[in-house]
Amino acid sequence: MNSYERVMNRLAGKPVDRLPNFNLVMMFAAKQLGVTFGQYCSDYRLLAEGALLCHEKYGFDMLCAISDPMREAEGLGAKVVVPEEGVPNSPVKRVQKLSDIDTLKPVDPSSSRRMNDRLEAVRLMKQRGGKDVPVVGWIEGALAESCDLMNMQEVFMNLLDEPEAMEQLMDVCMEQSLWFAREQVKAGADMIGLGDAASSLIGHSLYEEFALPYQQKMIRAIHDMGAKVKLHICGNVNSVLDLIGQTGTDIIDLDFMVDIERAADILPESCCICGNFNPVTVMYQGTPELVKQEVRRCKQIRNRNRNFISAGCEIPRDTPLENMVALKEAIEED
Repeated sequence: MNSYERVMNRLAGKPVDRLPNFNLVMMFAAKQLGVTFGQYCSDYRLLAEGALLCHEKYGFDMLCAISDPMREAEGLGAKVVVPEEGVPNSPVKRVQKLSDIDTLKPVDPSSSRRMNDRLEAVRLMKQRGGKDVPVVGWIEGALAESCDLMNMQEVFMNLLDEPEAMEQLMDVCMEQSLWFAREQVKAGADMIGLGDAASSLIGHSLYEEFALPYQQKMIRAIHDMGAKVKLHICGNVNSVLDLIGQTGTDIIDLDFMVDIERAADILPESCCICGNFNPVTVMYQGTPELVKQEVRRCKQIRNRNRNFISAGCEIPRDTPLENMVALKEAIEED
């Protein structure tokens, strides 16, 4: 069974030879290639090569075009800085005052340097992976993208004080991200990762009012494009698991602080859990035996949920290689 068959079978609740290995790598992949993270985030060939290396060497069951959250932001006019070793960021936010929202206009992703670089990565991944490995594109959720364009604290305050302005901002962000998703699907993406980490910080009521409707709209739209969706929300989402279950996502990435057993009880069978051991204390600081213990713990929900195996978030840059091997071996155990 190849990776594509394994992933699609698991999503459909069909038999698989083992659970899919769906770990996220960014800085780790760059280090394995011997390049700076700035180079990795700026050259689609390196992005694709890193994904292929982790598939071939460590048994990853996807080629994922994730690198950083600032692709759409640059297209929307943000001045993005790409450090040599560090996450691309926008020191001066594009939206300084609410009236700046009126100046935002979605652009064709192929005309934006950083969005087009990801499109090229998806094309190359599809060319190299063919029908053997699913390609996962990536976009930002409406709330997360709002926080890329405006100071996060101001976003959260304005959700309460200026809800109409925030809906206007989130509408633009959604339109840009869905345009980006559509072009990635055309380029060969079988699945779209939807990163919306900011939604873990706003509480149940604001999540229900703001995050949930946009996630539902975006996930429906991506399904209409013919792709699956992997919703990625870093942080503690224990209090909003019931709402996540209403998003319609195919996969939900759960961070290590989330109770995976409780999540399996709350989330519908159609929402596959991906996770959720600690990427730092287990993968980076732990031993191979601890890695295997944690993989086995996550496997325990396999008869209650069509789960995938992954750390709660990105594998750290300096994770020992023996722990990556242990991860692969533990997933392949009966």
